[in-house]
Amino acid sequence: MQKFLLFAFALLAFSACNDNDSDEIRFAAENTAIVDGSLTGINLHFLGTSVATAPDGTAYTDSSARFEFAGGSEKLTLYMHGTRFAAAMPAFNMRLFNVPYTPGEGAALSFLLPTVVPDVYLPNAVGGGFSYQPLPAYTLTNVEGSIDGIDCRVAFSCNVPKLGAYRVEYQGKLLAR
Repeated sequence: MQKFLLFAFALLAFSACNDNDSDEIRFAAENTAIVDGSLTGINLHFLGTSVATAPDGTAYTDSSARFEFAGGSEKLTLYMHGTRFAAAMPAFNMRLFNVPYTPGEGAALSFLLPTVVPDVYLPNAVGGGFSYQPLPAYTLTNVEGSIDGIDCRVAFSCNVPKLGAYRVEYQGKLLAR
């Protein structure tokens, strides 16, 4: 029994000293999920910086903004995880569903929308739980985005109720799978 406890203690001490890379953020060296300008069905996760500029010119910067792209050969869905335009604003998950895009060369694509009503992940009024629901009060305008290899850029304006039009600009790098 004493040998077993000594062995268990040694194992515990060894595991505590072991470098665990699982929490380390790693960026991709290349983008293999876009082929000839088309998404292949593999979700792309980007980590970057989102800057929201208020109508008065003040800016809120989120240096750990996460955007995700999913889709196929003609349309994509953009998920904006934990989106907020100001420090005091609660973070919410927003998505743009079935966005048509233009294939670029290699691992590149772009999209442009004059206006779109985003879906927001909210509690269901009926039946409990959560689901994506349209949020017309936060309609986005002048939405433009692109993926070029491992780089992603998205920009849009959002007229926030009672606060005015915010301009949001995001730049991110592709996370390794």
